[in-house]
Amino acid sequence: MDTVNVNQRIRGTARTSIGVALILTAALTVAGCSNTPGGKTVDPSEAKKSIVDAVKESTDAVGGEWTVYRGPAAEVCTRSGGGDGARFVYILERSDTDGTDPAADIGTVEELWKSKGITTERFESGGSDPLTGIRGADGPVTSIGFNAYPQRYSITGVSKCSDGDVKDLRSAE
Repeated sequence: MDTVNVNQRIRGTARTSIGVALILTAALTVAGCSNTPGGKTVDPSEAKKSIVDAVKESTDAVGGEWTVYRGPAAEVCTRSGGGDGARFVYILERSDTDGTDPAADIGTVEELWKSKGITTERFESGGSDPLTGIRGADGPVTSIGFNAYPQRYSITGVSKCSDGDVKDLRSAE
């Protein structure tokens, strides 16, 4: 093999290596900026809608008159790839709990959440008049909770962390 052919092969291999390195760098950069595994980004409007829908569907399943206690409000969160993002917190409450059946309502909410891929855990405090409820995580939410207390019901939801900027989102509201 002559020197010219060897040099051409080395240059060809170097070009291929540089091309592969550029493609890998671009792929890792895109994946590193995303919030979710696999490189998919989460749009702030999607995150907000998903938590509002999850909380609203839960209150509809329980029934009764619910009012907004808070939100949907943008808060700072840390994205899985690092850096700040935005999540949304949404809380609805129901103060008229006369005639309710907390155990049945918890069961209704638990069934709904499980159908959406939300992992659930029931809780109950001690004492003669225990505070009861259910917490959930995963699926379309970071966390969600239903407090079925004798004085008031509440459902609190926290969305997935999105790729938005809280300052910009708050000024747009």
